[in-house]
Amino acid sequence: MSTEPILKTENVRKDFGSIVAVDGVSVEFYDDEIVGIIGPNGAGKTTFTNLISGALPLTDGTIVFDGEDISSLQKYKRVRRGLVRSFQIPQIYDEMTVFENMQASVLSRKQENNRLFMPTNRDSASVSETERLLELFNLEAHADDHTEHLPHGVRKVLDVAMSFALEPEIMILDEPTSGVGSREKNAVMETITEAAVEQHIGLIFIEHDMELIRDYSDRIIALHEGRVLADDDVAAVMESEEVNQFILEGGV
Repeated sequence: MSTEPILKTENVRKDFGSIVAVDGVSVEFYDDEIVGIIGPNGAGKTTFTNLISGALPLTDGTIVFDGEDISSLQKYKRVRRGLVRSFQIPQIYDEMTVFENMQASVLSRKQENNRLFMPTNRDSASVSETERLLELFNLEAHADDHTEHLPHGVRKVLDVAMSFALEPEIMILDEPTSGVGSREKNAVMETITEAAVEQHIGLIFIEHDMELIRDYSDRIIALHEGRVLADDDVAAVMESEEVNQFILEGGV
């Protein structure tokens, strides 16, 4: 494991009026690990990742990314620095093919969005990178398919792949298998985690399926009522009395 965290939060807090959604969370993340975040509904999981990504402003606390305080940094600037989030609902253009969606993300990173309105098949650099990403995520067979006709699991993989095109150092995934059939879940997670390891990208993912958490996490952070209940390796968290009492026995 890397010796220095790529991302850390220090006493992060988020209030919504009188409701404290995230209450003094201090955790660290490294660029060579996969971290699963668990907790019951209302535990603060999505709010916490919204704070990290910049989708929500902090009430208090500090977020440090790659040695820089980004607590007040705008969301798009965090993306430019390598902190990227993918959402529960795939952010995909249905009127475009898989290849065109991927190429759009590549051009977006290069700040060449205007080229989407021009023929891009002659742009060898973006074509080559798009093809590489499609191969990395096992999407070559779907390259010419319009995304509205894709199985949900493939759409999920495409959404994450498009986020990878932004060249993140760390990626946040909010329930990457949400809405995916039970038979597809492992294939989706296998594809995503293998790509992350190959590209040396750290992953943080929220998930309710405990089998996926066990199988694909290097470390687990358990949240309860906006606070960190446990932060340890998979076995230690799963065997924790508090985690079993407040999370696992009650369902997540």
